[in-house]
Amino acid sequence: MKFGSILAATAAAVVLAACGQSTDAPGESDIIATDGSEIEPENTGRTGPASDYVQPDYAKLSGYGEGWYISPGWPGEYPAGFVVLDEGVTVKARALPNPAAPQDMDCTLPRLANYQLWNNPRVAADELEFFVATRTFPVTLTQDASVEFISDAGSMQTLDLKQGDQFIYLRYLGEGFAILSYEGTEYDINEAELMDVTDIQNSKGEEDEWVRVTCAGGAQPWLLYDEVVAVDGIVPSPITGYGDASDITLEQVETIRAEAAQNAVAVEEFANQPIE
Repeated sequence: MKFGSILAATAAAVVLAACGQSTDAPGESDIIATDGSEIEPENTGRTGPASDYVQPDYAKLSGYGEGWYISPGWPGEYPAGFVVLDEGVTVKARALPNPAAPQDMDCTLPRLANYQLWNNPRVAADELEFFVATRTFPVTLTQDASVEFISDAGSMQTLDLKQGDQFIYLRYLGEGFAILSYEGTEYDINEAELMDVTDIQNSKGEEDEWVRVTCAGGAQPWLLYDEVVAVDGIVPSPITGYGDASDITLEQVETIRAEAAQNAVAVEEFANQPIE
């Protein structure tokens, strides 16, 4: 389970810097705000004509209870992923994408595969499905404030709010933007807008990132990101550019393994820094 979208986004910047990658994020036009019905295949982790693809009902399938927001894709301007570095890596998997479900399936993954929603050939070949379950939490105004949000037309508008008014945090998007609801309506809001006028800094977000994979033999169970990246021979996907991902090559394996070890140290050091 992932905790704290703000911490995760900042830690990602640390990792990018450690890799020598640019920390410049895409513009606001690249953030797609949706209720799920309008998400294009590349954002859900599926490819192919929309008429040929029926998105699963992730909420019904997963069985998460009240207090969770279920949505397609994975969050972040550079969504997470994982690669298989070694031959014969077998992971424990679930028939249903819920942490309470038993890990009673053994799933052998192909070496060099990159399970990242931008890796369209792998997504299509293995019929990958990506969704995130986010534990919702209240965000309360600590003073009167006007909070900007992105309208459906893409323009910036404001909500005039009073001290004590309350949002419900639903999901992180990317570039600091998240989906929050207010009086039953969902808004795309930059978390920076809320830092000084709400109690958002006192809250800790929680995310479960799920992917359905195809194992050797054809079974299609579900993997939880935080569990699978802890398996020997599997590391987080390397970032090569915005929107760019592919399976890796044999020549890249040891370099990616070394970079993953360095990045893990950088993230741990960042997480252990005192909060000012």
